[in-house]
Amino acid sequence: MSVPRDRFRDGLTWDDWLDVLGGQGAAWRRRFEEVALGELRADYEDVPTPRYVLCLFDPGDAAAVETVPIVARACDQAGVAGGVDLRLFPIDKNRDLADQYPAGAGRSFPACVVFDGDWIQVGVWWLRSDAGLDAGRTHEALRGLLDALRGPPNRPWQGHRHYGEHRRKQVEQAERAERPPGPP
Repeated sequence: MSVPRDRFRDGLTWDDWLDVLGGQGAAWRRRFEEVALGELRADYEDVPTPRYVLCLFDPGDAAAVETVPIVARACDQAGVAGGVDLRLFPIDKNRDLADQYPAGAGRSFPACVVFDGDWIQVGVWWLRSDAGLDAGRTHEALRGLLDALRGPPNRPWQGHRHYGEHRRKQVEQAERAERPPGPP
């Protein structure tokens, strides 16, 4: 089952969300300003448009404060100006949508559902439940969202395609740092 366009229009824009937060939106605003697309900027500019991104998130979760501004910045800079329309849906007020795109099996909120101009769902991106709050996660989140925005034929339905490898390398580095010098 898809999400009707009218329901999408009921979502909050980034600016609407900051207004809802009022004075408590400083951390969200600061994170938005800090995010840079870096080496992915050209890839984001080539995203086919129009795209419509429905972002489900838990406003009380630290991962949302860290990740939703990344999504907002990426959508703001993707495609041609105004070509990617982001709407935010807090799961506490949109339980039916959260149930339609459930977290679990290595996925957690935030989740983004991407539609094209014909209102065909072309991608879904979930935050991995084992994602840490480090700088590498920003890059992986941007790469995963990019895949979802592109839609078919460029890796549809896939986000964080290299995260497992990234996480494995982090663990190996941490283990090497804990080993005493000398032979194993």
